[in-house]
Amino acid sequence: MYLKRLFPLLVISAVVISTACGKKKPDAAPGQSARIAYTIYQLGLYEKPDAPKATEWLNRAEMVTVLETVSVPNAKDPSKKVEWAKIERTTGKQGYCDATRLESKAFVVTGNLDIYNVNQISGKKLATVPEGHVGFVVEERGDWAKVRFGYKIFEKWDQPKPAQKYVDQQWAQLTGVSYDPVAIGEGVEFEAAARRFFDADAKKKAQGKKELETIVNDGKSAFTALAKNVLATDVEAAPAEAPAAEGAAAP
Repeated sequence: MYLKRLFPLLVISAVVISTACGKKKPDAAPGQSARIAYTIYQLGLYEKPDAPKATEWLNRAEMVTVLETVSVPNAKDPSKKVEWAKIERTTGKQGYCDATRLESKAFVVTGNLDIYNVNQISGKKLATVPEGHVGFVVEERGDWAKVRFGYKIFEKWDQPKPAQKYVDQQWAQLTGVSYDPVAIGEGVEFEAAARRFFDADAKKKAQGKKELETIVNDGKSAFTALAKNVLATDVEAAPAEAPAAEGAAAP
């Protein structure tokens, strides 16, 4: 399931092999070097920056090659500029997308990840991101990285109404994370299902429950046990035993 939706992530090795074999790299604009980046959200791909509709959609955490970045007037306020990136998908399709929604590295949390307001342990701890969240590296300083998740963080998946906090653009030591494309794909699948499962809308919740059940039944995801734990929070409490009627004989 995640393999189909996140196929572009799984061809990283093919891209590396092709480059090693001497195949031509995508052409970058003069003065710019092509680079690898990852999409923070599901993201529209446009033929040109001012195109009215997207031609197709990029998946969350999809790997793309950035060929160039361009500044164009903001449609809502022409006095301001916005950044667009010309990218190439692993399918060969090229187009433009919002450059602010791309980052250099993607990872998935495989343990608990502590987030701080500064890049040192003596700083203020803001949150602990649990297993299953997909994140991105914005900046690296020694053993620390400024990270971005793109969505509100569910601090505990096992709470019916989990606390939510933004921890984007804050610091962490990236131990207990995986950069494996398959694991990232499984994380994207799990977090999307869990987010819907905890939604107040009944239809979204039902959809999320079905997706989590599919993960559990398939049993191949790195987050199968986590999906099972989330589903366990939906078990209705057993009804309290009715009190015996006054004067009734004891069993």
